[in-house]
Amino acid sequence: MTEQAIELLRKQALLLDARDFDLRIWKKQTYLLLQRIFGEQDPKAREINSFEYEFNSWSLRDATGNESYEAGFKKTGRAVLELAIAELESFGIPGKENNDGNATLASRILSLIFDEMKGSQVKGIQALLESDLSVAEKRRRLKKELESLDRDNLTEIIAGILIIGTANESVSQ
Repeated sequence: MTEQAIELLRKQALLLDARDFDLRIWKKQTYLLLQRIFGEQDPKAREINSFEYEFNSWSLRDATGNESYEAGFKKTGRAVLELAIAELESFGIPGKENNDGNATLASRILSLIFDEMKGSQVKGIQALLESDLSVAEKRRRLKKELESLDRDNLTEIIAGILIIGTANESVSQ
């Protein structure tokens, strides 16, 4: 099932390069797909759903501005899909293949952390976690990577972890 979900997400990523790309259709399909895989409250699905075209004088004044506006959505959409694929490859589908509540919680926390990072940071951390380095060396390098985040990002991550932890405890009681 995880492989099927990954394949569907890869197909959505390919649609970003389609000649007849339509943001409204792609956004709806991707949003529904992410919700089905990760759940209704998943931040990746919410991020995709937040995409809005602005038909104001700045975005419509010339074709170049409109194209770069769409390019920004495509770049963000591709990053969200890459994160979703990486999460599925690392942890499987939350709550379905992992009957272990701690694995699902860890997946949600990791998703929250990755949502606050740039795509290059996510790729670097994923490569580090999958490396053959010792646990001590991984920890040292992860600390260094997290130190590069600004205070607002770290505050968002900690607040999100506390909320997820609290919600998880109330569900299990």
